[in-house]
Amino acid sequence: MKNKPALAAATAILLATAATALASGDYGPSYTMFKAYTKPDIPLARFQAGELGVLQPGMRRVYLYAAWRAIMLGPAAAQSPGTPQGLARADGSAFAQGWIDADSPEGKAEADMVRRGAAAMGLAADDPAARWMVACAPAANAQARATLAQLAARPDASRARVEGWLRAQYQVGEACQRTEDARYQFGEDKRPPLAAPQPLPASEPAYWRQLRDYQRAAWSFHGERYADSTALFERIGATAGHPMQGLGAYLALRSEVRRAVADAREAPPAQREARAQALERRGAAVLADAALQSMHEATRALLRSMRAALTPETRLEELSRYLDDPKADPYALDRLGDWSVLMDGAAPRQAQARAGHAFADWIETLRACGYGREQPSCAAQAGHALARWKQGAQRPWLVAALMLSETMAADVEQAALAVPAGDPAWVTVRYHLARLYRLQGKAGPARAIADEALRRTLSPATCNLLREERFALATSVRDAGAYLLRTNVDYAGMGDGTAGGNQEDMINDDGLAWFKRHLAVADMVELARLETLPAPLRARIAGAAWIRAGLLDLPRQGNDAAALLAALAPELADAAARYRQAPSAAQRRHVVLVAAMRYGLGAELPMHAEKVARVPDEEAVASMWCSFRAEPELAAPGFPWRLPPPPQVGDAAALRAELAQLAPLRTATGVVGDDVLARASSQPADPELPWLLSAVVRSTRGGCLDPDAKGLSRKAFTLLHKRFPGNAWAKKTPYFY
Repeated sequence: MKNKPALAAATAILLATAATALASGDYGPSYTMFKAYTKPDIPLARFQAGELGVLQPGMRRVYLYAAWRAIMLGPAAAQSPGTPQGLARADGSAFAQGWIDADSPEGKAEADMVRRGAAAMGLAADDPAARWMVACAPAANAQARATLAQLAARPDASRARVEGWLRAQYQVGEACQRTEDARYQFGEDKRPPLAAPQPLPASEPAYWRQLRDYQRAAWSFHGERYADSTALFERIGATAGHPMQGLGAYLALRSEVRRAVADAREAPPAQREARAQALERRGAAVLADAALQSMHEATRALLRSMRAALTPETRLEELSRYLDDPKADPYALDRLGDWSVLMDGAAPRQAQARAGHAFADWIETLRACGYGREQPSCAAQAGHALARWKQGAQRPWLVAALMLSETMAADVEQAALAVPAGDPAWVTVRYHLARLYRLQGKAGPARAIADEALRRTLSPATCNLLREERFALATSVRDAGAYLLRTNVDYAGMGDGTAGGNQEDMINDDGLAWFKRHLAVADMVELARLETLPAPLRARIAGAAWIRAGLLDLPRQGNDAAALLAALAPELADAAARYRQAPSAAQRRHVVLVAAMRYGLGAELPMHAEKVARVPDEEAVASMWCSFRAEPELAAPGFPWRLPPPPQVGDAAALRAELAQLAPLRTATGVVGDDVLARASSQPADPELPWLLSAVVRSTRGGCLDPDAKGLSRKAFTLLHKRFPGNAWAKKTPYFY
């Protein structure tokens, strides 16, 4: 078995009942998808070497420590990154198992083992219980797959022997499943006790009997019968020629560690220390045996995880003292990963580390501001960071003060401006300089700093943050449009960790609010002409301008929007021509509303603009807008998820007039419904009426609706069936809502 976990992974298993789970992604409100808030989107090897981008207070401790170390070392961090892959080991990603691809050789081998195990147990292959065959940890399942493959190649492998091995292996998986179930079980388990795999008779070949002994040991271990599993694994390790002999001593030690952790939860410190020392002596015997070389790394990791579980306070202090020195390699023996696991547990341990170690205080100061929607500011944390810096503490405290503050004193400003361009903190410092200048009303310096930083090659999340600032400082509609788009960090993929390439252009809440409440129709048309924006987005912008022009009866702006939309989405050219030729405001509006339903246009923008395409007639609904009434644009979020306000550019007078006319309008369903019912009276021969009436009924099924939506649905339904009883659309509309 080649399973050599780092302590961070091993300790997480040992402390599963006591420690909170580590985050594995960027969780939080929807727009943290643009920030890489809990984990850098910069490849970890480069982050470890000091390429930090813009630090976030919500990042996990392993990343913040790597940042602290890089800032302390300065430009020299690139020459002293520490153990290769160290940060990936510390955060556990180097050991991620993930899902097995069903089409991969491993996936096919696992499916074959499940199928054969089910048959041996008399189960249908699709019986959920058949999956118990692989209910143990991935490494254990991999060992079982390898063993099954070896059995098939043996000359003495009869069907009865292989099926016997499969039945015993199923029992091992059942023990894993039962133990897992017990973690989430309430009340007494009324199921009958599990039956252990039985030893094979002496008449069977030694190889098959020894494999069964290993299965019996594994069954006891996974069923938490550690006294039995230790004895069985010891016997395996002491049996010359046993196929699993190389694993025996290590697994016996692992069994004893599990038993010690289970027994010591309520034990006094002295007793836990004595147990730990005894286990270390036992582990030393494994490490001294050259024949067990393949298990030495796993043994060292196991002993470290044992120390973390049995004596966490003393182990944390030992690790903290080591990590105090930024010149030391924090990834050697996975010390940073160990420290992080211990810090993720109990608050007293966090306070212990913070009180005695500056790096831990720095990390916890940032993280105290990293969570909690209700937190309107981080004044206390900012004040602490500023005080530490003023007391002569190193540059990390200046960085923390900039990250957490809403104001900037002159001495902080001068120190921030003095950070050299090659320093790992430079991008974070420049971002916050731009932000704080904006808050001080110094738009010119803020723009200059953001533009300078954006000329660098940046990760998608870093670029997003600087574009947020630059967008808020825009001087015109076209200038704002140049910074409107952001990259969803989840979709960008790691790649080389730079903006561009494999990314998806999206719009964050600041851009959506700006478009909805800050642009007049003419401004929208101007934005749609910006050729640096993707064509699908420009078409959506032109479509929104056209809808608003139709609602407001602004034929000049409407013609401009329609012409631009037709150029970007030629399938709408006929509708644009009908709009130009329509003799009245009502008819122009009707053309716009019908085209908007048919092509899925909206009066606002989506986060991601897909190419304009014809919607199937059966799916077309009036969903172009919900309301034009004023609403909070960006609810005052807590500090971690703040966004700058939208820029104030464009024709403010025209905007006020247009919003005053749009605000009283009903939902799109209501406006379209009224339009279609009026059309049925004024143009009763319109061949589109059956489809339009059906679309009105369909639109009242859900979504944004007016209070009289039910009455509208009944009216449209009744008119459709009364006037067009044999029409296909009447048959497709059997209900109203």
